[in-house]
Amino acid sequence: MTQRSKREDDGSVRYVTLGCARGGKARKRITNISKPRPTTKTDCKARINAVLADDVLHITTVCNAHNHGLSPQKARFFRCNRAIDDSVKRQLDINDKAVIGMAKSFNALVVEAGGFEKLPFIEKDAMNYIDKARHLRLGKGGADALRGYFERMQYKNNGFYSSMDLDDESRLKNVFRADARSRAACLISSENTETFVWLFDTWLKCMDERAPKAIITDQDRAMKNAIAIRCVYDSQTSDEFEKSWEVFIDTYNLKENAWLQSLYSEQMYWVPVYLKNTFWAGMSTTQRIESMHAFFDGYAHSETTLKEFVDQFDNALRKKVENEMAADFHSFNCTVPCISHLPVEKKFQVVYTNSKFKEVQSEVMEIIYSHCVVIKTEGAITTYQVNDQRVVEDGIKKSTLQAYFNEDECEAKCMCGLFEMIGIICRHILSIFATRDVQVLPKKYIMEKWRKDIKHRYGLIRSSYDDLSGKPAASRYSGLIKLHYQVATNACENEDNSLDMTQKLKAVNDIYTKSKPQATVASTHASIDAETGSSKKVLSPRVVRGKGRLPSKRRQTTIEKLQTKNKKAGGKRQIKNPQSRMEDELNSTESVILHDTPEAVVSQLPGTQQSVISQVNFACPGPLDD
Repeated sequence: MTQRSKREDDGSVRYVTLGCARGGKARKRITNISKPRPTTKTDCKARINAVLADDVLHITTVCNAHNHGLSPQKARFFRCNRAIDDSVKRQLDINDKAVIGMAKSFNALVVEAGGFEKLPFIEKDAMNYIDKARHLRLGKGGADALRGYFERMQYKNNGFYSSMDLDDESRLKNVFRADARSRAACLISSENTETFVWLFDTWLKCMDERAPKAIITDQDRAMKNAIAIRCVYDSQTSDEFEKSWEVFIDTYNLKENAWLQSLYSEQMYWVPVYLKNTFWAGMSTTQRIESMHAFFDGYAHSETTLKEFVDQFDNALRKKVENEMAADFHSFNCTVPCISHLPVEKKFQVVYTNSKFKEVQSEVMEIIYSHCVVIKTEGAITTYQVNDQRVVEDGIKKSTLQAYFNEDECEAKCMCGLFEMIGIICRHILSIFATRDVQVLPKKYIMEKWRKDIKHRYGLIRSSYDDLSGKPAASRYSGLIKLHYQVATNACENEDNSLDMTQKLKAVNDIYTKSKPQATVASTHASIDAETGSSKKVLSPRVVRGKGRLPSKRRQTTIEKLQTKNKKAGGKRQIKNPQSRMEDELNSTESVILHDTPEAVVSQLPGTQQSVISQVNFACPGPLDD
């Protein structure tokens, strides 16, 4: 809200205008046209005018018509509605001096207030930072507490699923949990065939025998440290990869390296050029592993016990939902200006979230480096040769791609596979659309997943951390689901009752579908059965030392410190030739990867990005079908 007023010479108010904060037009103060600043201005005319007469303010004009959407639930994110009082500032300052991370400090305030929505500020307003680079390991204690937590969650939430893998001594080995919103997460104690067979069997049981469409593992992150990056990640075609691989092998004389030979034989599973027909939603292996570390950042560390981890896991999920709501608010309230006059870009600006629209804009900017030439035309299909330039480590790389345009369907397909893999339209297709003067963007290129005007159904699903007091729709949804389970349990015992229930549900659903308000809801809900807990006593896992050398606690003498310093200085002067350095990197990489992907597991998995599985994470907040 903005306020304007005019005062008399004696200081009394003459008139007051209260207007919408999104009124007026944005000032064009752009220093870099390729990165325009988001603006909240939409020239909204909603306002109230009042004039002082006879010492009384009289309302003269009222305009309630906004030219943008409204969301009272997200009004707490406006700066004018946020404030930190002195007591909270003092508490944050004390926690900072005590080296307490921001996640714990802010979460304590959230718990005290009774939820994020009851705090008069957000985490961004707190002046502190979160400790990073912490990793999770399975700690001592908490097995019984973990089982009790699973039993409570299964009683509280019909969509909660859990499984605990025990050894012969009833000690906890592996843990699997899933709820109806955050699909699944697993803690494993080892990386062998038996563990991964149990993990994937449990996953299939939880998901009603529906196998994942793709699996991302972290072997290629290790390979990226040892293999020439351009050989694998800069190849646009299979022929280009084959030539680059051959040059790489010959340059470093690695034809007899057994590990590289095994990798080459499985190139279809991990080289990006062979995975262009699989949708990965922009998640590469490195990004996924880093994202998982960031997910637990500030909530778990090397000394976190199982009991503490369970509580922090829910806190991390709650924070994830809060971040999602904040991002939705910014996409809902702010608009990123277009950088071109293309109608295609304008369409993406209207329907996409700000973060995804910026990805589209990066492709729009690269159109100037893409030049398309017609090769041949056969009926409605036109084949283009796209000459492209990309920035690589050592300069500019020129490449040639083929793209196809179907005039009847107004669709284009590019061999780079960016849209098929990531869901973002590539610069090559945009260049063809600009050449063909395409004014209306085909619906095929608008991903429902990236739209900001979609209300995803998984937001209504109750999770283990949800407080339904402020969510009447979610509360009603949970009550209806509980009643539906009771009716389904009674009806499934008889064939006639099952058919009768199915017909009645379809009829009622048709009535409610026609009478419900206009709203786009993504069909992303899938039910998950819960596994009952066991009454068998569960023992905590055995304590094992983590990988790596223990830190030395002994104080060193001055002579020892000087000797260590001289050794380090001498090591820096040693220079190896490229071939020996490459062999050392390959050997170090092989020593890090302790287990190959179990053949028994690989034979049952879909053809996806396959490699050594040293860390598996199925904690996907999105729906199963995405």
